[in-house]
Amino acid sequence: MKTNPTSHRNLICTFSIMGALLAGTAAFAQQTDSTELMKKNNQRNGYPKNNVKINLSSLAVNNYSFYAERLLSRKVSFSVGYRNMPSTNLGELSIIKKISDKFNEGYELVDGINRMRVDGKAYTGEFRFYGGRKQGARGMYLALYGRYATFNHGYDHRFTNSSNNALSVPLKSKVKGYGGGLMIGKQWLIAKRVNLDFYWLGGHYGKLSGTTNAVADLSSLSQQDQRNLKDELDNILIVGDKTFLNSTVSKQGVTGDIKGPFAGLRGLGFSVGIAF
Repeated sequence: MKTNPTSHRNLICTFSIMGALLAGTAAFAQQTDSTELMKKNNQRNGYPKNNVKINLSSLAVNNYSFYAERLLSRKVSFSVGYRNMPSTNLGELSIIKKISDKFNEGYELVDGINRMRVDGKAYTGEFRFYGGRKQGARGMYLALYGRYATFNHGYDHRFTNSSNNALSVPLKSKVKGYGGGLMIGKQWLIAKRVNLDFYWLGGHYGKLSGTTNAVADLSSLSQQDQRNLKDELDNILIVGDKTFLNSTVSKQGVTGDIKGPFAGLRGLGFSVGIAF
């Protein structure tokens, strides 16, 4: 019996095509299974490694604070924060107005606040150590942070000389501070994507330095009046027995150095963000 060479070649070609298709199908199925297995493993063991947040509570004092957090391990993260406060008259803040309403309009502290403008920036680096059995950046945490901040202050100081004449001394100050501290809080992850962060107690301590000056015609002041003005200015910034400001008064105005501890509190802060 003779074999047809053409039929033989067609049969071989058919088997080759079927083999290639079966191999491709098997490879595709294996790749699909691997992808699905990887997704299942990520869903089982995975959790968002990053989140970005905005501090809503700081908006009450005209501060715009943003944070970005990255997990370094299962329950340890590092975050960086940026805070900006545009030039603001403190007396115009709603929270200050509510406090001021409890005092008489002529109260010295209230009048001083109404004559003060502030702007500044702050940069924060923070390690967080989370507790709890749930994986990721959620649960109670203890934060170890460092902060660097710069401030500009404008203050219209009113001085009454020995002749009972009032003078305006427009002080302008530039201050910078750095320090470190601790903070405790709690963070929640809702629907795998919404991040809620609440911290209720924290504080830092470090070093503060800066300068102040006021360009003003003080030629009408006597030597005693100049000394009295210096005493008033130096007493503006006192914490305990520590004097922050050491001023010099001349006929052309005021200059001074600011040095002291950089101490601050962080409390009752609430942030919301997106985890990914």
